Amino acid sequence: IKELYGVDMGVGSVSNIEERVSEALDPIYQRIHGFIMESKLCKHFDETGWRDRGRRHYVWLASCEQAAIYMIDRHRSSEAFLKLFTTNPDSVSAVTDRYAVYSIFKTHQYCLAHLIRDFHSYAEREGPDKEIGKALESTLKKVCHTHKRYREGKITLTERNRRIGHLKRKLECHLEDGMANGSDDLFKLSQTLLDDFDKLWMFTTIPGMEPTNNLAERDLRKLVIWRRKSYGTRSDRGKRFVERITTVVQTLKRRSQSILSFIQEVIIGFYNKVTTPFISEALGF
Repeated sequence: IKELYGVDMGVGSVSNIEERVSEALDPIYQRIHGFIMESKLCKHFDETGWRDRGRRHYVWLASCEQAAIYMIDRHRSSEAFLKLFTTNPDSVSAVTDRYAVYSIFKTHQYCLAHLIRDFHSYAEREGPDKEIGKALESTLKKVCHTHKRYREGKITLTERNRRIGHLKRKLECHLEDGMANGSDDLFKLSQTLLDDFDKLWMFTTIPGMEPTNNLAERDLRKLVIWRRKSYGTRSDRGKRFVERITTVVQTLKRRSQSILSFIQEVIIGFYNKVTTPFISEALGF
């Protein structure tokens, strides 16, 4: 700042500016939150660790095709998740991992990428788990590859469903093998997946739903890097700044809009006490 503009700035001034930027972005943050919760778009949810004043916190994420929102909370619990998720779960189609707090959704797709990683760990063992794990991992990879070919327009919907129907039967047989011949923990996982078998295939019935939670994992990557570089935050206002700036920046990126130009417009409007601009007036945020 001094080299470019000849302005001396103390470290405390940076924090004060962050606080004002956070206040200016709050109306947009609230509008994005409302849009994601109320829209009919498929939603992706995930969470990751965070640090605030040396104590463990969690970043909660809700993401969809048009926007993403972040919330930092002290806890990783149903109560914390419901601060972010504020709508009727019966009306939502969601993609998540198998963490228990997400079981409130009826239209619920388990992330197949998580399961592929789980079964890869079994494939690295010795004994029956090795072959069963390999078979389950391979089958789920073929499911994801088949859906990718459909998404790219290389096969038709009918062909995708025919191939996945075949893989679905194979996976069920492999899970039954896991229950019959696997170790205790593989038995338990196989039983859980057979009980929730429909949640592995929800993406075949819901238009626009993906079989993986990769969208949310990519959106969380920014906060993971931030945490590693800065070791988290040191105050409540620091947490609010992280939530709001990341939400606005990631949503602008999703829509291929200029980040710097929009933030400048927001700050100018904030100091001139005019209406906060919209990222997308058509979508209401």
